[in-house]
Amino acid sequence: MKEQEKPASPPKQSTLYIACSVGLAAIILGFTLFLLIRGFQWRGALADLRAEPGIEILSVERFGFFKKRLRGLRDPLAPTAESYLLKHHIGRHSADVILTEYHSLNTPYALQRDSARDNEAKAIRDDLIRTVGTFAEELKEKREEDLEKITQMLFEARFPEAMKTVDIKWEDGAWLVDGELYAPEREAFLAESPQYIIEGRVDFSRLVDLTETRTRTLRNDIESTNLLEKDLDGNLVHLDRIRRLILDFDEVCERSDLPLPSLQLALPETDAPEGEKIRSQLSVGNGVSNERFLPDTAIPGQSGEDAVARLMLVQLQAP
Repeated sequence: MKEQEKPASPPKQSTLYIACSVGLAAIILGFTLFLLIRGFQWRGALADLRAEPGIEILSVERFGFFKKRLRGLRDPLAPTAESYLLKHHIGRHSADVILTEYHSLNTPYALQRDSARDNEAKAIRDDLIRTVGTFAEELKEKREEDLEKITQMLFEARFPEAMKTVDIKWEDGAWLVDGELYAPEREAFLAESPQYIIEGRVDFSRLVDLTETRTRTLRNDIESTNLLEKDLDGNLVHLDRIRRLILDFDEVCERSDLPLPSLQLALPETDAPEGEKIRSQLSVGNGVSNERFLPDTAIPGQSGEDAVARLMLVQLQAP
């Protein structure tokens, strides 16, 4: 029986041919797909660029085998063409973009440019107004400063003593007088001040009548003190202070052209001897003259530790 014959193996040249053909077909297919996808990418990118109101594409040229050159116009406020290309996966190496700058019309960028110009013009106008206003304010401040100096000089020349305790300054179109004066000086100051004012009005609401405030305060301190209060050694404790307060009150009266008040003790009948001691201590040294004391008045119903003695200031009426 004859042995079965083995089939002949295909020639190696045929296998290599098939492999090369398949590889070539794959390359052609891949390249075709690449060109197809790239075409879609370019169509999408060009559609977006032409839809952008700030970009005008005038021509698209092939620049090399895989590269294109775009020529056109671009508003400086518009997005870059490269940003649209990158959005569609087209890199810088695949496109040569030549866009000339221009200012578009009837676009959002034109409105934005007009708004920017308006804002710039407004800023320039505001700066000019602010500069003029600052200059005018500086002139006004300088003028007010000069007015204040001149007016202050006039007042110091006319009222040299008064201006030691009075300050006058220019505020909001008026002269504000701040300080304190005794009644005669205050009356003269109020009567004569307007003729020394260069312009504006005078506000005397802060000019204190020192005669009224000092006499009220001193009178209250003197007449409200219990002169019978004693220390642990049995000495009257308030007499030195009361003597000084009376001298201060006398000074106010002298500077205010007021007569000196008379003095009158009001104390319990049982403490009449204390009255002589009080008058004696108030008159010691450069104290109060005995001639100013009126006869004592008695306070009935008081005695012992609860006893109270007051010194009253009596302004006698002229006959």
